[in-house]
Amino acid sequence: MLFFLWYAALSYLILFTVISGCIYFFTKEKSFKYYVFYGTFLLAYLSTKEERIYSYLLQFVSEELLLHYNWLIQVIFYSFYFIFALYFLDFQKFLPKVFQKVRLFLFSVIIFFILLTLFSIQYHWYTLFFKTFTYLFLPIVLLLFFYFFPLALKHSDKHKYFLLTGIIAYIIFALIAFILSYHQLRDYQPLQYFIIGIIIETFCFSLGLAYKIKLINDESINQRNKQMKAKHKLEITKLNALIEGEEKERNRIAQDLHDGINGDLSAIKFQLMAFKNKLSNEINKENLEKSITMIDTTCEQVRTISHNLTPYAISQNDLSYALEQFCNKMNSPFLLIDYQWFGGELLLAKNIETSIYRIVQELIQNTIKHAKAKEVTVHCNNLGEYLNITVEDDGIGFESHAQFKGIGFKNIENRINYLNAKMEIDSSQQGTTILINIPLL
Repeated sequence: MLFFLWYAALSYLILFTVISGCIYFFTKEKSFKYYVFYGTFLLAYLSTKEERIYSYLLQFVSEELLLHYNWLIQVIFYSFYFIFALYFLDFQKFLPKVFQKVRLFLFSVIIFFILLTLFSIQYHWYTLFFKTFTYLFLPIVLLLFFYFFPLALKHSDKHKYFLLTGIIAYIIFALIAFILSYHQLRDYQPLQYFIIGIIIETFCFSLGLAYKIKLINDESINQRNKQMKAKHKLEITKLNALIEGEEKERNRIAQDLHDGINGDLSAIKFQLMAFKNKLSNEINKENLEKSITMIDTTCEQVRTISHNLTPYAISQNDLSYALEQFCNKMNSPFLLIDYQWFGGELLLAKNIETSIYRIVQELIQNTIKHAKAKEVTVHCNNLGEYLNITVEDDGIGFESHAQFKGIGFKNIENRINYLNAKMEIDSSQQGTTILINIPLL
């Protein structure tokens, strides 16, 4: 029975030591690093507990040396196990100062017992060494366990139940094994109880390990989501600044055109009209009249450009009316624009309405420039949570994606991203359909 348990414990330990090492390699989670340390030293301890191996070692070293090795290596793997448990239960996160002090203390204990072992072997202090282990190290470890147990129940996540159950079983069976060894009751096979505790602890650790990996993955996903949200928020902020700057520049140019160039043209027109009245030659009057007409046409063009730069309809009316006014203005004998709005009235912030207006404006202007279309359909559907916009034409489509690399389409993409919207483009020789889905909530 003992032989079977010994092999079972070794198999479990090797398996989970390797697994923990692999997990640490990929995640850099320190709890698994210390489990590797614990498993390695525990394997080194158990390997000497097989009778044939023990008898073989006695050929090279004294029994006193093996006895020192037996207790020293227990100090080491118990210390590493305690550090592992603190990491595994996330004490470094919610009690960092206490955690650092306990970890430093346990490393100091390991160094102390290594030095004590060297002196004990040199001066034959085995009795002192054993009593130090029994009456100092074991009580300290138990006191630390009772101190951290309620804190783990309070702060750690659900994986704590698996590990704490294993630790309790481990401590109970390890104490039974120690007491039997201390009183030299070898008929009860003390090592058997110790190995049973290891197997129970390893099984509980395997369950806690699965849950811990889930928590690590969840945390990793949450961190990536936070980074993506922060990145998206930064991009939106940049786009907002870009769009606001663009609108300000449009307003400035529009104002300069309206108040500056348009005003100057009007002044020139009035001067020419005054000069016309003084002319007696009809041919000169006719030529001057043509110049005045050209100035009127230029004024109208400047006014149109100014209004396109700063849509007056958006500032004074809702989005539906502004889009309708724009589509009606762009109608011509060569291009028929059918505009329809479905759903209730929609009131949005003016910067949002302006962005939507600019998207439709740019799409229609692209159609006029490139598509050679005769009809364009602009449908807006207010669904409450979303605004769906469809712009469809019967033009020649896009033979290549060259048009999507221009400044105009880049502005559309920026506004689509700013609105957190989605756009789909379906283009062929029979025409182009552009679908835009804009979230309103």
